[in-house]
Amino acid sequence: MNDFFSSKAPSEFTKTERRIMNYILENPADFIHMSIGEAARRVGTSEPTISRFARHCGYSDFKELKTALLERQEEIHSPARKLASSMERPDTSSLEGMLRYQQFCIEKTLSFLNTKDVEDAISAIIKARRIYIHAKGAALSMAQLLKFRLTRFGLSLTILPPGSSELFEEMNFITPEDLLILFGFQNLPREARVLLDYREKTGCPAILFTSRICDFASGDGIIPLYIYRGEPTEYHSMAAPSALLDALVLLTGQRLGSRSKETLDEIFRLKEHYKADIPR
Repeated sequence: MNDFFSSKAPSEFTKTERRIMNYILENPADFIHMSIGEAARRVGTSEPTISRFARHCGYSDFKELKTALLERQEEIHSPARKLASSMERPDTSSLEGMLRYQQFCIEKTLSFLNTKDVEDAISAIIKARRIYIHAKGAALSMAQLLKFRLTRFGLSLTILPPGSSELFEEMNFITPEDLLILFGFQNLPREARVLLDYREKTGCPAILFTSRICDFASGDGIIPLYIYRGEPTEYHSMAAPSALLDALVLLTGQRLGSRSKETLDEIFRLKEHYKADIPR
């Protein structure tokens, strides 16, 4: 749906305009019914900025932007919106409500995820000489899971230091044949921005797990994989990142074919051989 705004690249929009785009893409049905004042408050900007954004996208004014969005919604019938309408704002104070919230995050991720980007990510993983992963905070658990799963296929992975100057000791070895995998979600860490800047110099591709739909466009060496984890002020679920990682790993294993099976078989033989020393 990104082409709804214009044929311009994300880099041609300001940071605030990209924030407006993200909000509209994630909340199209709500945005249709908003006044320009309410839209400005929800996004955290001003009414003139919203008006300029509408004109930048090729519409005469805010009203024409909303009318075009309504027509587009009637065409696509977003599956995430269908789910949201049946369980609007689930009660996260109960076990069932919390699990349904996780389901909602996964469904919304699926509705915006570009399948071509997923295919490109799998190809990049398979072709890479070595994979360098960077993550901070809760996303570190995702980095460790990805390293554990892909290493079992015989792939070489390194988790980069999350911060400080130690990062430079490792990124110095990144080559054009390698792959960067970055976890940014809502805000891209400054270390990840440094790595993306260095990526341009080395020419290596990058996969970015992000909750920002419009910040990066595929095709410029960065493969964005969209993940919905909740609104900025809500609890940020890790269910959708985990589900996407599992899918990515399984699809990569299928593409590797016998290569992944041989590595897993060897791990099994080692466990059997040493099971008296290290019980399984």
